[in-house]
Amino acid sequence: MFYSFHVYHGRKGEKKGLTWQDYRDLLIRAHIQLGGPIVLVWDNLRAHLMPPMQEFVQASKDWLTVFQLPS
Repeated sequence: MFYSFHVYHGRKGEKKGLTWQDYRDLLIRAHIQLGGPIVLVWDNLRAHLMPPMQEFVQASKDWLTVFQLPS
């Protein structure tokens, strides 16, 4: 299992959740460590649907397969 910590301290201006970049970086780290393809089943979380994340998924089709759950 691969995971990434995100700690929210309640500070002014601090982000509360993960961004699409955080998910992208986690996927890249997992791919490097596993050394093989990755298959994801995603819900409709906003970060998963953002255009930059969709572009990343399209650019990574040789090692990343994503199944998007219906809304």
